[in-house]
Amino acid sequence: MIRISSVLWLLVWLGLVFYLGLTLWLGMSGLVYAYQLDYGEGIVLWFAQQIYHGQPIYKSLTDFPFASSNYPPVAMLLSAALMPIFGEGYASGRLLNFVSMLIVAVLIYRIVQAETKNRNASVLAALFFLGSPYIYHWSPLDRVDLIGLAFTFGGVYFVWEYLRPPTTDRRPLLFLAFGVLCFLFALYTKQTLMAGPAAAFLALWMRNRRQAILFAVVLGAIGGALFLVINFLTAGGFYLGLIESNVSLFLVDQLVAQLITFATTFPILLLLALWSWIQRVRAKPIGVLEWYAVAAIAMLSLAGRIGAWENYFFEAIAILCTFLGYQFATWSVLRVLSLRNTQYATRITPLILPVLLLIQLALMNHDPWIAADLMARNYSSNQQLSPLLQRTQGTIISEDMGALATNGKSVDYYTYQYSMLARSAKWNQNWELNGLREGLFPLVILEHGTRENVDHYRRFTREFVSTLDRYYARTQTAGKYEIYTPAPPLKLQSANFGNVIALVGWNLEPATLQPVICNLTIVWQAKRGMDRRYKAFVLVERWDGDKVTQDDREPRYGNYPTTRWAANEMVRETYTLNISEDLSPGKYVLKVGWYDPETDDRLEVPGSQDNAFVLATYEVK
Repeated sequence: MIRISSVLWLLVWLGLVFYLGLTLWLGMSGLVYAYQLDYGEGIVLWFAQQIYHGQPIYKSLTDFPFASSNYPPVAMLLSAALMPIFGEGYASGRLLNFVSMLIVAVLIYRIVQAETKNRNASVLAALFFLGSPYIYHWSPLDRVDLIGLAFTFGGVYFVWEYLRPPTTDRRPLLFLAFGVLCFLFALYTKQTLMAGPAAAFLALWMRNRRQAILFAVVLGAIGGALFLVINFLTAGGFYLGLIESNVSLFLVDQLVAQLITFATTFPILLLLALWSWIQRVRAKPIGVLEWYAVAAIAMLSLAGRIGAWENYFFEAIAILCTFLGYQFATWSVLRVLSLRNTQYATRITPLILPVLLLIQLALMNHDPWIAADLMARNYSSNQQLSPLLQRTQGTIISEDMGALATNGKSVDYYTYQYSMLARSAKWNQNWELNGLREGLFPLVILEHGTRENVDHYRRFTREFVSTLDRYYARTQTAGKYEIYTPAPPLKLQSANFGNVIALVGWNLEPATLQPVICNLTIVWQAKRGMDRRYKAFVLVERWDGDKVTQDDREPRYGNYPTTRWAANEMVRETYTLNISEDLSPGKYVLKVGWYDPETDDRLEVPGSQDNAFVLATYEVK
């Protein structure tokens, strides 16, 4: 039994070291990677660059350029401070992110080691944090979340030190002061990091209510004063950026999906940490770590906000790994006792924990090839896009704002921020919609799939992509990027198909019917939402009804079916008409229409006998 237990534990440690190696590899790869890896990186880099050049990052939401930071400034200030050393790319922010991750692991190690005197338990807890897939995914990014976690976990650590039984060489009041300072830095890194201060207040309240009140007053007074000062210096821009423009819709189904993913990724960690938490609460008065676990789990409710992802689970992962370390230390004692017992039922106890941890490691399941492939594809895409950006003048709207920041272009429009403001009726979109109508933006750059999944990504509104399809055409693809430029004017023509779809206008290239491949561009508009997937058909017929060529298909080749169109949305489609060389002289008609592929019934076209609308007639001589 001892040999089996040792083998199992060897596998656990090997698994943890393997995951640690992957996290360190990915984090260090990010330090030398020149391009954006995550949507949120580009805007963080842009604001750090603005700080570095002495430009404001908090401004009125109605003044051009339309980009105001919706994060507090600490992480971006630190990144800007390192730019003289590491340049104006992602390196400084990613280095801070990477170091912050290691700092949290060291604090977990320190807390577990101090309370259990078990070095193996301390190392295991720290390695589970570093090896968790959520931390692995975030390790190479220039984002504020891990930096904020390092500050808030540092605050919890100092309050924990303050509340521990005093020794002759300790300075408890200094620890409490450091805790307040860390919490301030945390809240001014990411404003949702409230679990740590809440846990500290509750732990202090249970020990000394006067101290708890003093803690809250000092933290609130300093934090509030800083807010008022910054808000005054930015003429209200700080409030607008952090509060007004940070408005976000809450989706219950997103929250449920996030929680299910978290629970199914870390079931063993959750169960063992919960068991450890219950044991500690029964054994002694609840302390700051126990309160922090409760607060961190409660804050997971914010994962329902649009835009939330794994970063909203970092606090929970850190404290759960801490309690896992306690459980490991307790199990180590049981293991020694059980090995001395001759009863088989008791001696099997040492096998339980390593088996559970191996199951947990299997569920964490890292695949480094996914990250390597993503980085390679991103690199290739940016290499193709960069020359185009560098030679283009004027305001460019790009979903990948990091591509603008790394090519010396201004981020004039923070896509996600203003889309969310528009959805909450705090922004009327006139600037970007009128700009699209007038062709003022030389380039609009979307990532592949965004147009077809606009409600999933929410980086643009339906109104934006509808107007984009009306006045712009996708003219180029650069890797993952789809590049739109102002389109030639349409031949405006109205037609109604079953009172569900309307024709806005069209173009044929070449403009005359001839023996070549002709491209027919049509802009459609949904008259209302649809619950059926319709197919469009375009065809060329001889005057006597003989068909020459035809193209039938769903929008975007089935990737954007009519069931996903919103009422009044416009969608641009290009159809291919292959005109053979043996086209004989005579009259021809170009027709379009829609039908239900399940029944083959065409949508009704008023005044048409075959429910097809005639776009044009041609005379071939």
